[in-house]
Amino acid sequence: MTLTVLFDLDHTLLQTNIDDFIPEYFVALGDALSHHAPQRKIIDQIRYAVHQMTKNQNPGQMLEEVFAEHFYAPLGIDKQTCQDDLRRFYQEEFPKLRSITQQDPDTQALINWCKQQQFTLAIATNPLFPETASQQRTEWAGLNPADFEFITTYDDFHFTKPHLTYYAECLGRLGWPEKPAVMVGDDFNSDILPAEFLGINTFWVTDEQQSTHIASGQLSSVKPFLINAQSSTPFSPEGGIETHQAILRSTPAVFDSWIRLYENNLLHHKPSDHEWSMVEVLWHLADYEKEVFTPQWQSLLAHPDRVIAPVDTSQWAKERDYQHRDASEGFELFLQTRLDSLLAIDELTHRQWLDHHVNHAVFSKTTIRELISFASKHDRLHLHQSKVLLDI
Repeated sequence: MTLTVLFDLDHTLLQTNIDDFIPEYFVALGDALSHHAPQRKIIDQIRYAVHQMTKNQNPGQMLEEVFAEHFYAPLGIDKQTCQDDLRRFYQEEFPKLRSITQQDPDTQALINWCKQQQFTLAIATNPLFPETASQQRTEWAGLNPADFEFITTYDDFHFTKPHLTYYAECLGRLGWPEKPAVMVGDDFNSDILPAEFLGINTFWVTDEQQSTHIASGQLSSVKPFLINAQSSTPFSPEGGIETHQAILRSTPAVFDSWIRLYENNLLHHKPSDHEWSMVEVLWHLADYEKEVFTPQWQSLLAHPDRVIAPVDTSQWAKERDYQHRDASEGFELFLQTRLDSLLAIDELTHRQWLDHHVNHAVFSKTTIRELISFASKHDRLHLHQSKVLLDI
């Protein structure tokens, strides 16, 4: 069986002295923009804007948008006027920081072997850098960025490590693969713990002997670990209600990225008359959220013992002509109604009603916890469906 493997970058595939790299990076970036504002003020604002990115849980706001909101305006700088300076910085000055990093001799051999096994690979680095910076750092490791399904960057990701939403967004972008999934990283708190909590198999890259049950060792030990991981059970989310909440929050984020990344004709592509396009999937999710899920959570808050009636959605795609609707409009509806649902689920959780028995016309006797789990599975099924469509 094949694998999905998420690799961290710094201290995993690329030897990076972060304690030296980040300060020098900020100073160099501050120098590049110093004619717009004092360098010290710029560096302080960079740190603040990065901190705001690490807190973002809005699935409709890219990390780059969070950074821009908290960087340019407080300095009285127009974002557009800085673009030439930033382009020049990443072309001419950022490459000089390569001297602070070192290639790991085991990295290229490991990735080449993974490619031969036809594993699905992604670089799951903390997405605090723009795309060009992360691509360059991948190349510094001796790797080709094109060999990876994606590299997480602040240009097209919404969440950061160690949030569960970050890992849910990664797997959502991969279409929630049904095969075993693995996270390889060096940071126990940012790479290993949240991935383990979500149900992802992990390998902790460390030089020190560990007494935990988690597989660990140097990068040279990853290959035998992956060989064994191929025979593990297919990935299935674990971790309880927090996991399902993270999945429900990350799904709009995945569609947001896809709408921005792909041409409109691909979003509307139908493999056959009997299959949906991605825009039809999105509008189904939007209307389902508006007319099924959100009313369901709100009804449970107001009348927890009332019977939940079924809603026939089987003909919606045809009757409502989803195929000829606008993808962005569907996304906005889905985003806003999903945020309403998440607020209601938070309140149900706060009231400790998750194990309350519900009278459901379809599922008979069930619990609120099981209904949330079903909503999470519904998301994963349609993300998988959409990823297959985008890969055609």
